Amino acid sequence: MSFIKWQDEFLVGIPEIDAQHEQLIETLNRLHALLRSKTPPKEEVYDVLEFLNHYTIEHFGTEETKMRETPGFPQDLLERHLKQHRYFVDKVQEFRGVLDDYHEGLNERRNVLDLFAFLSYWLCEHIMKIDKETARYFNGTNPNILEASA
Repeated sequence: MSFIKWQDEFLVGIPEIDAQHEQLIETLNRLHALLRSKTPPKEEVYDVLEFLNHYTIEHFGTEETKMRETPGFPQDLLERHLKQHRYFVDKVQEFRGVLDDYHEGLNERRNVLDLFAFLSYWLCEHIMKIDKETARYFNGTNPNILEASA
């Protein structure tokens, strides 16, 4: 049973980015399933963190390239977006550091809960807000672009 079911409200309108976001939601669901066990297995938590490392390279690279290549993309939005990407990378590295001391006990479950909470927050705050704002520029539907071209 999924914690979060993929829905149209998550779509930003860029198929490649939407597919990557869907992978992140699948990972969030995987973590949720791990939390059902009293002590989530270290290897499975490590697999999630490995996915997140690869995800940051692929997904953030896709978004950042599109932002730089989109005519009229605002510099302040680019900088804000990049700052949030760096924060995500730093948090994943922090969780990886914690995993090195993981012994499959109560404190480790707390760490997995923290990771789950972070990814849930990221979904709500980053994807549903800044990624949707960014995608309007990619799709040419941002009112500022429409006004400038009139």
